Amino acid sequence: MTTMNYCESCHAEHTYTVKKELQVFRFRGQDIELERRIAFCNNCGSLIDVEELETETMANVARIYTEKYGMTSLEIQNVRQQYKLGVRPFAKLLNIGPASVTRYESGSLPQATHLELYKRLQQHPHIILEFFSRNKGSLSSRELKMAEASLDAWTIAEQSFQTDEQIIESIYKPHEITDLAGYSDFSLEKFIHMILYFTTNGVLKTKLMKLMWYSDFLYFKRQTVSITGATYVKYPYGPVPKNHEIALAHLQHMNVIEVDERTNDEGWTMMLIKASEPFDSTIFSDDELETMREIEAHFRDYGSRKISEYAHNEMGWLETVDKQPISYRYAQELRELH
Repeated sequence: MTTMNYCESCHAEHTYTVKKELQVFRFRGQDIELERRIAFCNNCGSLIDVEELETETMANVARIYTEKYGMTSLEIQNVRQQYKLGVRPFAKLLNIGPASVTRYESGSLPQATHLELYKRLQQHPHIILEFFSRNKGSLSSRELKMAEASLDAWTIAEQSFQTDEQIIESIYKPHEITDLAGYSDFSLEKFIHMILYFTTNGVLKTKLMKLMWYSDFLYFKRQTVSITGATYVKYPYGPVPKNHEIALAHLQHMNVIEVDERTNDEGWTMMLIKASEPFDSTIFSDDELETMREIEAHFRDYGSRKISEYAHNEMGWLETVDKQPISYRYAQELRELH
């Protein structure tokens, strides 16, 4: 059977010859080079649009893009299935349609914003906990109960195979290079040694949390980048590093710090944190060290209650919702040290 197609130049149907030609396509912000098949009219030699060949070309462009910049359908399936979440609750947590999730897992190429979500979850699986915290209100009561059970089981399983260092990094790395991390990569080394700096002679936990927050935020105010890349959250007693209890527990397990619980005269339980390792100043820049020294000197005579009350007057704490991360953009509003 002779294959014919309409030629725009001849204004009639003619047979055509298929040839291969190397071309570059701009697809989703990337240049995709491939050898495509195109048709030429056997009567006049003009290019002919053949639907089957155009469909083939675009399918190959999408395939090459997926191989180089995207994810395969199996990888996309694995992102959801690692959490043991159903399609509907998973879609609701990501704020995308369930039908889209089903299509992507069946082989359809995700739209750019959705692909970015999947890639983030693939690289930093713990981000799902951030999505859960933000979007759990969209789940039905049944979906909420099942999602909580699935994510609790996943978290326990993940932590059982992770080192202390990996667990601490999993808390802060999801926010890297954003305003919640001071536009910096999270540095576990600097995070640890900032704690060692302030706890060399022992310091109460509540005060330590504020000293770290002020150090990172004051440095950001001056340099537009944080020291540690840690994320801080609004708590009743002032700003604290995100999931600070988990981070401190693992630092204690690593024998980096000692934690001594004691009760004061008023019956309050206090936690005194003391360094178990020597502080290494060489991992910080001169400017970073100077900022930490300024914070330590300024608040030297402050107790936990006084420094908490002081922090309560900062815009970052005042304007952030309880238990939510504090944007480093508020660093510009920090009061100057005197």
